[in-house]
Amino acid sequence: MRPSIGCALVIALAGPVAAEPAECRRLAVVLAGLTGFAVTAPPAGPEDGWCVFDRGVLKAQGPPDLAVERLRLKGEWVDSVLVALVLEASGLRVAPGLPQSYLDPVLRETLRLQTAEVTATVRVGPEGLALRDARLRLTGGTEVKVEVDIGGAGFAAGSLLAGRLTFARIDWRNDGKFLQPVMQAWGEDLVDGATGEAWVGAARLALRQLAGNLPVSLFPGDGLDRLEAVIDALPQGRGRLVLEFRSPEGIGMAEVGIAALSGDPLGPEALARLFAGAEVMLDWQPGLAP
Repeated sequence: MRPSIGCALVIALAGPVAAEPAECRRLAVVLAGLTGFAVTAPPAGPEDGWCVFDRGVLKAQGPPDLAVERLRLKGEWVDSVLVALVLEASGLRVAPGLPQSYLDPVLRETLRLQTAEVTATVRVGPEGLALRDARLRLTGGTEVKVEVDIGGAGFAAGSLLAGRLTFARIDWRNDGKFLQPVMQAWGEDLVDGATGEAWVGAARLALRQLAGNLPVSLFPGDGLDRLEAVIDALPQGRGRLVLEFRSPEGIGMAEVGIAALSGDPLGPEALARLFAGAEVMLDWQPGLAP
């Protein structure tokens, strides 16, 4: 599942789906403003305040589509105003019929065999939008937990584009297997004619070059050395990475656009401007079982 953090599901509702269909439709509209997939699913009826959908398909604008065994949505309201949206999805996987030419064959087979569980809570307050309790767990063992604060953003459609990222925390447990086909597929795009480990090496080299272009001020202490250790351990290295990003002023689409329009968007000068005033704390614990 891909982020519009990032992360995104759009629910297309047809007819009443629960004891309070108007509320479910309102949740669907809110979710549509935050996401980029369209979901169709037969309603399973109400369940302790949840809007429940079984055996749905998350339709993307482009492949891959995703299938989900059960999707549950719930809203929290204060004086009829939505202040939180809670999502739970189980049995999430790449939908059958993925075009054969879309992904590297090894990566496609890896994704086909993986299923995922996803949970997330999105809250909106005076300071903006907060993503909490977000977790992606793959059956292979990989698990990612995410927290994000976006100042000035809300549930209104398009508000994320006007928001500014001020905080993000990623807790990632690597199973030591999933990244191999991912890096191989990426490296294939980077180097024509390469095969196998050469693809992985190309992807690792690209990551090292990107890390070398990041401003030293972004990583207090030995954070940059730890980032390099993570890259060196990929893709087989099992372990736990905890990354925490903070930016007092926040980073918005304006800053990203300026970087993208520069002569070298991933060069040292563009990245220094983009991350001015920001800090990243990073901890890598190799060898831990996810």
